[in-house]
Amino acid sequence: MGAAERRALRLAAYQKLVEDRPQLFTNPDDAPFSILLDPAVQNQVADAAAASACSQGLPEEFGDIGVVYQDRYVTVVRDAVLFPPGVPGAYVRICPTSDGIGAAVLPVLEDQRIVLIRHFRHSDRQWHWEIPRGFGEPGEKGDSTARREVEEELGCSVRELVHLGAMEADSGMAATRTELYLARLDEARFRLTPSGEATREGISTVRAVDRVTLEEMLLQGHITDSFTLSALAFARVHGRL
Repeated sequence: MGAAERRALRLAAYQKLVEDRPQLFTNPDDAPFSILLDPAVQNQVADAAAASACSQGLPEEFGDIGVVYQDRYVTVVRDAVLFPPGVPGAYVRICPTSDGIGAAVLPVLEDQRIVLIRHFRHSDRQWHWEIPRGFGEPGEKGDSTARREVEEELGCSVRELVHLGAMEADSGMAATRTELYLARLDEARFRLTPSGEATREGISTVRAVDRVTLEEMLLQGHITDSFTLSALAFARVHGRL
């Protein structure tokens, strides 16, 4: 595939994304960075970015504007933007591929212990103590995502689901918003042993901790996951813990 054909395909995929999910391409009146949607301008920005990439010994495709990567979960786009004071350039960001709503769930048992999972994350190659979370499937609402993640990762259903708030995990790079919930579990099926599906996802341990243990884990730096920290903060200010 030649450079022109590759660039055209990426811009075509980008245009479809603009049509399908226009909320990702809004230009608020006070936005310092304006997204440029004119194809001629996009190609000019791509030419300049490609030349810059080549001058650094990088492939020219590093300058392409449009959808530069996509899988089931994430779509990476490189936008043509107008930087202040009116200088065109490129900006990379990550968008969720699905329009479903992601969710993170703080599971709580009847005795008020909080359930944490020990999850290996490929991105930093480390184990993390965290709460269940996941991407939304196409068209899925946040509460449905929350219930599904509890079922998949803890092997039990939710008796009561309380919406806590929402968060953006990395607004500097990702256009993702995650809804946060507190879940009272149906303990009839709950076990401290991970299910086979959970094990395949990199979950090794399920642990229920009381408030004192939770605070010790926080103070000792054993819990660093932003979704877990946000859910705990929301639950605290809502008086749910």
